[in-house]
Amino acid sequence: MLASLVALSSAMRTLLRYEFKNNHGEWVSTVKPDLGPGISERVWKAVRSTDENTAVCHSDFGILAIPTVPEPPPKLQTEPSTLETFRTGLLSIAGVSGFCQVSIPLGTYDNLPVSVSLLAKHGSDGFLLNLVETLSKTLNEQIEITQASSC
Repeated sequence: MLASLVALSSAMRTLLRYEFKNNHGEWVSTVKPDLGPGISERVWKAVRSTDENTAVCHSDFGILAIPTVPEPPPKLQTEPSTLETFRTGLLSIAGVSGFCQVSIPLGTYDNLPVSVSLLAKHGSDGFLLNLVETLSKTLNEQIEITQASSC
């Protein structure tokens, strides 16, 4: 399991560099801004990155299932630093990768909503929606069984 998370984290960093390069690479190369330590290295690594690794992230048909949100929402009076950590966790893999994503509600746990997100490669919207339609009956049955057994 840990190896899968490391691979996913690596793919996410590759996709973030790709997006940064596409959006800001020309400006960075032309202006050559004076950036602070740590930031400068990451920016230039993104600008110098190649697109070949990004193609791998878009190449296979498959489904990635992840929690829709990483944790329950913060309380109203939560410290700003904690809020920022929560917001950072909401950065969607789909948003930076171009993947399509569907969120499926699964009921509640401790009176909080629970859902799962399914992601598929860019352009696989029909494939993903067909899969969700196929899975929906089974998912609903499993939710009902789980809810009945917890009573």
